[in-house]
Amino acid sequence: MRIAVVGSGRIGAGLGRAWVRAGHAVVFGVRHPDDPKYAPLMAETGAVVTTLAAALDGADVTVLATPFSAVPDVARELPDWSGRVVIDCTNAIGPGPSLAVGHTDSAAEVNARLLPGARLVKSFTAQGAESLAHPVYAGVRATNFYCGDDAHAKGVVRGLIEDVGFEPLDLGGLSAARVLEPMTLVWLLASRALGSREFAFTLLRQ
Repeated sequence: MRIAVVGSGRIGAGLGRAWVRAGHAVVFGVRHPDDPKYAPLMAETGAVVTTLAAALDGADVTVLATPFSAVPDVARELPDWSGRVVIDCTNAIGPGPSLAVGHTDSAAEVNARLLPGARLVKSFTAQGAESLAHPVYAGVRATNFYCGDDAHAKGVVRGLIEDVGFEPLDLGGLSAARVLEPMTLVWLLASRALGSREFAFTLLRQ
């Protein structure tokens, strides 16, 4: 599968590394691909770092691993997003921390409106980048929650979640992002309380 990861920060790079290990072809789309800071990532993963337009061309899956505020710029790169599978990893976080978008809307729903026709799935927002490299804690897989309105796209994303090493859990339609996105705040506050990023959410079952 050809995966275009938009952004190469901690989450984007972490996902890219995991998917390269799983055998996918990963292309990072960035503003300045000639910047030498990308050389270590390219050397480590063998992935291509190129322009956003080149990364999006022919991608089976597009991953939004950018700041929430950058999504309008990404949207303008393509005249038509119809049918494209998009994984939304963005977080609309305000001061406090607090939700910049919430209650009757979500960042995922805002992004879906910016990318009309895209089959958008919210995922990879309630964990640190460390868990992308090591998603198993004491023999237990961390849980990765996801939601979206398109069954086929969710099937694709479920497989990619499993490729990273998480246990996937489908929360339902895209409006469930209104509940999922606040979990990022829980993760941030827990990280402060623990003084560590080396933890993840999971479910315990009887």
